[in-house]
Amino acid sequence: MPKVSKRGQNILSSPIRKFLPLMLKAEIEGVKVFKLNVGDPDIAIPPQLLPAIKKYKNKSLGYAPSPGISEHVAAWLKYYGDFGVKLKPENLIPTVGGAEAILLAILATTDPGDEIIVFEPLYASYKGFAAMASVKLVPITLKIENNFALPPAKDIIKKISRKTKAIVLINPDNPTGAVRTRAEINRLVKIARGHNLFIITDETYREIVFFGQPGSVLQVPAAKNCTILVDSVSKRFSCPGARIGVIVSYNQVLMSAVLKFAMVRLSAPTLEQIGLIPILKNARAYTKKITREYKKRRDLVFTALTKIPGVKCQKPNGAFYIIAGLPVKNSEDFVKFLLTKFRYQNQTLMLTPAQDFYVTPGLGKNEVRLAYVLNTQSLKQAMLILKKALEAYKNR
Repeated sequence: MPKVSKRGQNILSSPIRKFLPLMLKAEIEGVKVFKLNVGDPDIAIPPQLLPAIKKYKNKSLGYAPSPGISEHVAAWLKYYGDFGVKLKPENLIPTVGGAEAILLAILATTDPGDEIIVFEPLYASYKGFAAMASVKLVPITLKIENNFALPPAKDIIKKISRKTKAIVLINPDNPTGAVRTRAEINRLVKIARGHNLFIITDETYREIVFFGQPGSVLQVPAAKNCTILVDSVSKRFSCPGARIGVIVSYNQVLMSAVLKFAMVRLSAPTLEQIGLIPILKNARAYTKKITREYKKRRDLVFTALTKIPGVKCQKPNGAFYIIAGLPVKNSEDFVKFLLTKFRYQNQTLMLTPAQDFYVTPGLGKNEVRLAYVLNTQSLKQAMLILKKALEAYKNR
């Protein structure tokens, strides 16, 4: 019988979605499940999106150009220009969501057997893409007690080997909600330049910060030639289903390689590129509103968690996630308990166990990630359910 590849056998299931069958079973039984597991915003999309798509009048729907529809690319240039990042069309290629941007960045910077330094816990898709590319992730563990701050330069440098090609920075961070300081960013830029490494900076949640101003690593002059920015419209415009991202770099040798990969996969979606043009040209009008809303939700969830006995967490400064240490030995077992055995007023929760956000085996076993993507009334009820569930789990 033919054998499946080692890549196919070894790649992990999504930690966000692997409990979906249990959740669906609970819902079939009539249980209301509050879903705090997926970063799928419940906020209405910008009103310009669908009307812009409906203006498309061609009788056929053709491929977009591999480097992107010119008007769409120009809208991205306007978007970044509003942050003081001046780009030319050759510095940017639209992608099929931020996910493809991550994959293209990895493929363009590494060969099989190479290494990339990451800070754990991290967005789990990096683990999957590294496995697909036969690349090793070298983790540096960040601590919940230290609010997931980056370590001193010496602790990062000692992880660099002759096989190291890049360092990943997710800012604002998924899954922790941490926002990097200018000092932290400058530290990474200095290390990358000193060791001839790329920085893959994932800025999907750029505007969702609860203090200070949104920014980019590309605002740092010294970072220009060594930085690859991966980005997405999914979170800032509440439209993950649009599947539009972007990969950006001033390094033209790198972008030439990325363009060849982009030609192989043909193009990013045509209609979505068209629909996003007016939104990208005036993004802040929308993102300021949603950031205020997410701050309310952050404050509600954080305050509620701090009042539950045994729960450990720090206040996140961005994105819409929080990592919480629970008074349990195994958060996967607790999530199964929530979905199969626990009910409060015929309601329960769906959370994401955090251990699969770590590269190092055994870490994060008592932690969960909560995505505060529900309205405040639903979040209040969800936090009450969590408190009741932990009490019931302890007293089983």
